[in-house]
Amino acid sequence: MSVAILIEFKEQGRKELYIPVATEGEYGTEWVENAEKLGLRWLPLFQAGTSVDVADLPAVVNEIQQLRARLVGNPKKAATVERMDFILESLGEVPPEEISRIFIG
Repeated sequence: MSVAILIEFKEQGRKELYIPVATEGEYGTEWVENAEKLGLRWLPLFQAGTSVDVADLPAVVNEIQQLRARLVGNPKKAATVERMDFILESLGEVPPEEISRIFIG
């Protein structure tokens, strides 16, 4: 199993955006464990999966940025940091007003 971000758009016929995040095991050890140490709210919820309101997307992005800042200096976490950069870049390219639904899990 894995954790991914699925974004559906308001425009009919537009293909949904699928952003892979991590394998289930990696998400638990790299993401959740460190997110809990930082006291983050959203990231631990994604292991089981949850819908995210478009208005809450900036908070999710902020949590990914905080987690990235925690891991960035560790050479063993370079692949996770690269994945976070990809996720942040992908989310930054999507205008929030075009999103109808977000599910992360």
